Amino acid sequence: MKNAKTLFAVASVILFALFSCSKGDAGPAGPAGPAGPDSVVYSPWIPLTLTSDGTNNYTDTLIAPAVTQAILDSGIILSYVNAADSNGTYHVIPVSAISDIAIYDDFSVGRINIGAYSDYTGIPYRYVLIPGSLSTSLHGAEVKVRGYTITELKAMPYEQLKQVLASPNN
Repeated sequence: MKNAKTLFAVASVILFALFSCSKGDAGPAGPAGPAGPDSVVYSPWIPLTLTSDGTNNYTDTLIAPAVTQAILDSGIILSYVNAADSNGTYHVIPVSAISDIAIYDDFSVGRINIGAYSDYTGIPYRYVLIPGSLSTSLHGAEVKVRGYTITELKAMPYEQLKQVLASPNN
């Protein structure tokens, strides 16, 4: 009987606390913060103009002033081709994921050097630059951008990348 009285007393206190407390009115909203810089940069689709060295090696060099030393040192550069299949459907493919058509690229300040084992002149090419903003030492773990590793971002379809990196101000 003593346990029942104790249980009744505890239950009464809990019920009283639940029903006697109420939330107050919400305070005024604070001022909006300043808009952040739109730091992710992308190029227009650039048709490749590959030239042969007389063998099965083809090259093109794009002038890319947005590729700075800071991007090379601490940023991420993603690149894509927009290839049409036999049905005329276009597929935006990360260059880093291409093994079928063997296009590769490398980067230096202000330039992108593109190489291929076939003449892919006319295929649209685009690059996306993501500057680094935080330095980290994760001791073996990969750095993440919005929850994705650099390797995952490089293999990501362009449409998905646009969603992942979309600015909340857009």
